[in-house]
Amino acid sequence: MSDFLPHPFWNFSLELYAAEGVADACLDLQERRGCDVNILLFCCWLGASGRPTLTADRLRAILKASDAWQAGIVQPLRAVRRLLKDKPWPGALPETVDAARRRVADAELAAEHAEQIQLAGLHAPMADRDRPLDKRLRAAVGNLGIYAVCLGVVPDSRDRASVVTMMQGTFPTLTRAEIAQVVGT
Repeated sequence: MSDFLPHPFWNFSLELYAAEGVADACLDLQERRGCDVNILLFCCWLGASGRPTLTADRLRAILKASDAWQAGIVQPLRAVRRLLKDKPWPGALPETVDAARRRVADAELAAEHAEQIQLAGLHAPMADRDRPLDKRLRAAVGNLGIYAVCLGVVPDSRDRASVVTMMQGTFPTLTRAEIAQVVGT
């Protein structure tokens, strides 16, 4: 959308989320594990751009700010959007309910964008595009591992499969086998 402030993290997120299987992988982790999709994308972006791996303390500080935005803004918008989509509204014209749902979805997307700008402002050490690809992959996977620790999640095979899919979108020049080896599948 043209009224969104441009930012490398936002642009990266749009590309990654559109990559094959990535949206489903992110939404699976959101639904099953309570992950914030923006934090998942942030972990990938930090690693892909050659930034160092997050520490658990740094990520916890970031999550504190992000969780407040999610709880107060994003999740209520998501709940309204889902309610408009999933519940029948007797007496309402379906076209008007759908129009309201689209407007709420637009507001939810704007709130996600605002969260991403906030995340990048909270932690964006210098990028190192010359950092070797294998080290960037390890940093991205490491960031996701730190996120799992912060959530108290012990990753299972389904989680690791989602991470492999996300890493394939993040690092499309690497083979699935190379990625799976780092992820530990």
